[in-house]
Amino acid sequence: MDPVIRAKLLAIADDFWESLKLEVPIMDIQLTGSIANFNWNKDSDLDVHIIIDFAQIDENLELVRKALDGQRFMWNMRHPVVLRGHDVECYVQHKDEQHVASGLFSILRDRWIIVPTWKEPSFDQKDVDEKIRVIKGEVKMIKQRSRSVNGDDADQLYDYLDRFKKKIMSDRKQGLAKGGEFAVENLVFKELRRDGTIEEIIDLLSEVYSKIYSE
Repeated sequence: MDPVIRAKLLAIADDFWESLKLEVPIMDIQLTGSIANFNWNKDSDLDVHIIIDFAQIDENLELVRKALDGQRFMWNMRHPVVLRGHDVECYVQHKDEQHVASGLFSILRDRWIIVPTWKEPSFDQKDVDEKIRVIKGEVKMIKQRSRSVNGDDADQLYDYLDRFKKKIMSDRKQGLAKGGEFAVENLVFKELRRDGTIEEIIDLLSEVYSKIYSE
């Protein structure tokens, strides 16, 4: 890794970690995602994962994960850093979390954990495009519906939208586990994130929630 970029990523990770105010040891700081593989592109993020043992914070690992995800989201939103055209995104990862990656680099130790190898990608672009079309059409209908709902109707729409978002995330996770980074579900998610659809869903959740109680 370019020593200048490595030094900056370590400094960013350190600032992020300091903001969490956690007194547990860092096991590693890793770079993962497409940027650590041959399928990177101009829109790829620098995904920086700080590896710790969630159990040293609390035995309820899911509660710890949700709390750290919330803090991670706020940090990344308030600290938009771009290195050589790529956004830096910080995460905290449990040491035992299954993480599918065909390329994984330890920024902390300056060495490859999983060395990426080139493999001609194989996927059905028509399938990817169709799934994206369906999801974006669904978001459009939900957005139209959200303009006129309130009270119980808004509550039902919020629950539906929440399940809709979780399904997109779940499909991506399952796709990664079965087919790796070129799984259709992962490619769909990456395009939805790139074109702002994921952010639109999150904004819609906030908007609909406010309408549940607004008068």
